[in-house]
Amino acid sequence: MADWTRKDVASGTLSPEAAAKIFDDLGTPADQRGPDVRSDEQKMIDKHFPAAKPEEFTIRYNAIGDDAPISAETKQFDTSARTWLSSAGFPRDVGNSLVNIIAKVAQSTKDMTPDQLETYRQTELLKLQRAHGEKLEERLQAADDMIDQLEHQRPGLKHVLGSNGIGKNAMVWNMLIQHAPIFHARKGR
Repeated sequence: MADWTRKDVASGTLSPEAAAKIFDDLGTPADQRGPDVRSDEQKMIDKHFPAAKPEEFTIRYNAIGDDAPISAETKQFDTSARTWLSSAGFPRDVGNSLVNIIAKVAQSTKDMTPDQLETYRQTELLKLQRAHGEKLEERLQAADDMIDQLEHQRPGLKHVLGSNGIGKNAMVWNMLIQHAPIFHARKGR
């Protein structure tokens, strides 16, 4: 309905005032009331990889069945994590997969010494090199650019990736590498 309203305003068959009333009745957010200025590529990306809203991601901090309240610090982190995933434009299922991988990595590396973490990093880097070959540096740079932009919007992501071996894991990086082109295409870069 909102799309039809935007098209009617653009074609001149509906006044902006009448459109505003329709948008108000529909509860259409202000950023979705204007004409769609996305490129065809951006529209295709959004259609095939729909970005989830922060509340659509499933992030657990307690064991299943444990309904104990989470701390204020954890709530703040949860808000940040959901914002990073949504701002990056992760679809719900891909974002949830990334969250699950990060949780498993943090659990398996939490007791590693610095030397063990370094060995882990080297092993994981070899996996990435085998998977991406000569394109690895280019793909890592695109993922780094995405991370930098997200960090600029809401600081703390680099800290998370730097803790508990999370940013050393090949699966985490592979998911970031795979998503970076989608992120950049959505941003028109």
